[in-house]
Amino acid sequence: MLLDHFDQLLRQRWCTVFPQERTFVRAEAVLVGLLTAYGRRTVSQALCAEGRAQVDWTADYRAFSRSPWQADELFVGVLATALTHLPGDGFIAALMDDTSIRKRSRVIKAARWLRDPLSPPFHVNFKYGLRCLHLALALPLYQAGHGARAISIDFELAPSAKKPGRRATAAEVEAYHRVKDAMSLPMKGVEALATLRTRLDTLGAARRQLLGVVDGGYTNRRVLRHLPDRVDLLGRTRKDIALVTPAPPGGRRIYGGRLPTPEAIRADPDRPYQSVVCHYGGDWRTVRYKELTNVLWPTAGGRRRLRLLVLAPTPYRGPGRAGRMLYHDPAYLITTDLESSAQALIQAYLDRWQIEVLHRDLKSGLGLGQAQVWSDESVPRLHPAIVASFAMLTLAALETYGPSRASTFPALPLWRRRKPQRRPSQADLITLLRNDLAIHGPLRPAQQPRSDTPPNAPGWALSPRETYAFT
Repeated sequence: MLLDHFDQLLRQRWCTVFPQERTFVRAEAVLVGLLTAYGRRTVSQALCAEGRAQVDWTADYRAFSRSPWQADELFVGVLATALTHLPGDGFIAALMDDTSIRKRSRVIKAARWLRDPLSPPFHVNFKYGLRCLHLALALPLYQAGHGARAISIDFELAPSAKKPGRRATAAEVEAYHRVKDAMSLPMKGVEALATLRTRLDTLGAARRQLLGVVDGGYTNRRVLRHLPDRVDLLGRTRKDIALVTPAPPGGRRIYGGRLPTPEAIRADPDRPYQSVVCHYGGDWRTVRYKELTNVLWPTAGGRRRLRLLVLAPTPYRGPGRAGRMLYHDPAYLITTDLESSAQALIQAYLDRWQIEVLHRDLKSGLGLGQAQVWSDESVPRLHPAIVASFAMLTLAALETYGPSRASTFPALPLWRRRKPQRRPSQADLITLLRNDLAIHGPLRPAQQPRSDTPPNAPGWALSPRETYAFT
């Protein structure tokens, strides 16, 4: 059963993170309640879903606000489990991106006014919330006929430096400019990659190269010139960057002649395309590309040798009867990896989209950010713990049922049986977990209600009628 393997995996990987076993039991019960609760995913709703609406609740909140444990240590266990599902050779691709969580409380010190990515291009909107940095591993499930699946291996708050007001002193303004660059997203991304490199060395993957796969927001000077040892970068860039060739050896010059822009290289008929087969969009497809090796990007990379990959547009029809054409724009990639094959690098870039799918599952499906916590200790602990618990649930389902959607999963609705999905969705995993809890009860034993509880007070608990596929 999924619940048994999920609980066993959490006890094996997370029990040593907490100072006491009873603290682990409380935190595990709250996290499972946040995964399976209906409605808004708040801590109080999670306690009600566990049937503890009439008992003392303070210890469950204090497990996140007072107990001495670190949320980033949870991802060490997630990473150790995820590494067992990766192939034993080649680089390890870490997908990196930032996301934001809406908040309303002005008491949260890490909350800032952020640019809303859903605002229209002709009018920039702002929202109040938390800015987070997210890293994930792409598990290759191509042999089973599926695309890659992203597993979160790091999730941390990355607030920007708070700008001083008009009445700030000169010392406060100087301190702001001193920490502004260090708290920027590119530098936070470099620190996250360095931390991940250290964890991989500890877990026995010191000989494998780490490849950070990013979008255009991280393909810049701050990241390229501060990459840690044994860490490469693969990112999307603009079509008009200025690239040059290295100067001939023997002289004092560093940069040679000017190269055409990536857009000019793509449009040049004298440079033929090469072809590789990659998995994206639910099938194996032929991708055409052009490649330039040993190039220099003076404004961003300095003296570091780079590699340019220009991908041709490869349109394909999206799902549905009237599916529109997708992936009809070219892509321009810059990487510091000069040795790996072009097919492996292009496949890693195509798999980067899975972290966007993971963001949708976490925020729309699991209600990440809806938990109403505000203390300085709870905010940086609870949200990463929710992300880590869903990663563990995904790994537990992968080890229990495999990558495909087995017969154990609930039957699809009638309107979706014309084209059944191949891999279990986030809703499928949550439904199985709810069904297991409805059969076997909560993870921790029931507690006596408080003395001031009125007789026959109703408590909220999962019932078979609340699950759409209970059998």
